[in-house]
Amino acid sequence: PKARAGRDFYAALNVKRDASEDDIKRAYRRLAQVAHPDKQASPALREAAARDFNRLNEAYEVLTDKDRRRIYDVYGEAGLAAGLEVGHRHKTIAEISEEFERARAKEAQQRMEAKLNFRGSYGFSFSAAHLVDAEIAQRRRYVAYKRGAKLSSGVLDDRATGYVGAQGQMSRGMGAGGLILGMRVAASEHTSWELATVLGSNQSAATLATTRQLSEHTAGNLTYSYSDAQGGLGLAVGLERALFDEHTKGSLSWNVGPTSGMSTGVARTKGRNSWKFDLSVGPASTGIAGFFARRWSKKTSFRFGFRAGTTAIDVDFGGTRRVGHDSAVGMSVAVGIRGVHLKLRFNHSGQRFSFPVLISPYQRLTPTIVACALALPWTIVFAVDRYLVSPAVAKKEATAKAKLRERHRERVAAAKAEAAEAAEMLRRDTEKRTEKERSVNGLVVEEAVFGNFPERGGVPRRGEPIVSGWGSGGDDDAWVDVTTALRFQVFDSSLDMIEGLDKAGMLGFCDPCPGEEKFLRVRYRYRGAMCEVTVGENDALALP
Repeated sequence: PKARAGRDFYAALNVKRDASEDDIKRAYRRLAQVAHPDKQASPALREAAARDFNRLNEAYEVLTDKDRRRIYDVYGEAGLAAGLEVGHRHKTIAEISEEFERARAKEAQQRMEAKLNFRGSYGFSFSAAHLVDAEIAQRRRYVAYKRGAKLSSGVLDDRATGYVGAQGQMSRGMGAGGLILGMRVAASEHTSWELATVLGSNQSAATLATTRQLSEHTAGNLTYSYSDAQGGLGLAVGLERALFDEHTKGSLSWNVGPTSGMSTGVARTKGRNSWKFDLSVGPASTGIAGFFARRWSKKTSFRFGFRAGTTAIDVDFGGTRRVGHDSAVGMSVAVGIRGVHLKLRFNHSGQRFSFPVLISPYQRLTPTIVACALALPWTIVFAVDRYLVSPAVAKKEATAKAKLRERHRERVAAAKAEAAEAAEMLRRDTEKRTEKERSVNGLVVEEAVFGNFPERGGVPRRGEPIVSGWGSGGDDDAWVDVTTALRFQVFDSSLDMIEGLDKAGMLGFCDPCPGEEKFLRVRYRYRGAMCEVTVGENDALALP
């Protein structure tokens, strides 16, 4: 578990969140020997040591008390404060947890009600074939123009989810629609059920599905269905299993009837890449399908997909870019036996809008149309993003970042001063340890910085500083020198930082840029070779 708010006591002692009491005691003794005020020579360092020593004591007392540690793991420092307040009224730990949970649930409910509790999906289909074909333009007034929309919303409970929705289509003033009613129930930790019905003006349908976790890596599902369109009752059986490792999954499904068929597939997601490959066999459809997607950056991803079978042959290439905290835009181009389609997408706060545009039907395809459909939209998007969107977003982010740093200027300056005092307190012990590592050609941290700084474009050049402005020591820098703090953590030519710990809470660290993304960059020497590594704020680090 991870503490929800406030200081990270596990980071203060640099121990795992599931550390035993003995591990916590050993970590505390090691830090207390260095941070004890009596170990310091100057009055200024004694004052700084007293401050850090009190913080270590507080972390130690909380983590070695089973009841307080349990509250801290679930609720953070706020839970400890609530526990102390109600403790004077002689309430039990269970009562403390229950009252605090009720208060948190009430706040969460108020925040939820303050937002639009709605999820929807809207689809609008258009044809732009008349723009590239004169004959189609002449016949366009006789072709039906079709638009559709569907939406759904839901209310959650601890074990059950009920949802109500509607779907509709309209074509030249004539429409059809349906009402969707459904319920999902978590019957147990490993089993769930879902019942859904569609009551429409032209047809009705119903499905009953159950999913069960068969083992740690395997899950199965069973689906019963009924609709007028499929000619009666239907049954489908499915199986999913983790393959090789946690990143790869395989699936197998069998549609028993009324239209039989089987399909199998493999999907893998790891790092920035994900891919999927499916094979289906049956009288209704036989073929293969798949995609490859790559997250190009934190905001941009690209996807290439294909289908080849008895019902469709096409390829598509698309991309998605985040344009805000809860907004994203996407575009893809599909070429196949159904023609050339341009698909535009926009997602915002749970609402999804899609705009498929037919560029040209298959019968009218020419190499020029295909080339323009593939190249022109991406050229326009690249130009708009490069010369309009990116500069505007960068300017907005820079303005917001400047305001944020100005707001926290005094607090950051004080935190940096405390981190510098802690580093000075550790320096004497650290220098001895570093000289020992140099003598055996072991692990030596030459430079280390923590905070917000630009990413490297490639391998650092000889003589290039670890970050721009290194050595200046200015209060305006969005980073802090943590070389001494990291050297203190080197033991027997190795350095291990635990994943999930808030590095800003470690001895000799601080938060130099509140509200911004932070990184830790370390330049170290091992066996005579100079290396450099950069990790995220909560990522693990193991050197060498």
